[in-house]
Amino acid sequence: MAARRRAKATATTNAEAEQTTPSTPWGAARRHVLVVDDLAENRRMLSLFCDSFGLVCDCAEDGLQAVEAAKTGRFDLILMDIHMPHMDGMHAARAIRALAGPNAAAPIIAVSTSSDPAHVAQYRAWGMTDVVSKPIQLSRLLEAVTAALLPAEAPRLRAIG
Repeated sequence: MAARRRAKATATTNAEAEQTTPSTPWGAARRHVLVVDDLAENRRMLSLFCDSFGLVCDCAEDGLQAVEAAKTGRFDLILMDIHMPHMDGMHAARAIRALAGPNAAAPIIAVSTSSDPAHVAQYRAWGMTDVVSKPIQLSRLLEAVTAALLPAEAPRLRAIG
């Protein structure tokens, strides 16, 4: 009888947890994102986006802080502004790619005011995997994040978009 009550209590607790846990496309594993932007409002907006989709978010204010965070943390994705003081996003991306460890291969999405094809090609040459233009459209950001975290979904997303 006591075992049945424990099983029922456990089932109730699990059901409650499922109701309070946000549904995300990333699966059960918590994905970690590094948001890098010199403007506090942009970091806040990108952090809110990450939080709303069940992503764990850390922030850096410039490229130097991003490189330091990449040396010590573990990130599944990096959202990187381009124009920042101390070290811009392109130099930070190149420095992160040169690190030993898992962050060297982490997808880096440039978040930039320029979506000019020449600039996009330059960002990719410096190690960025994708570009999201400012002002940010959340649907485009979600598409880029999903393609970075779930590469198998990218062809389906392009067909839908």
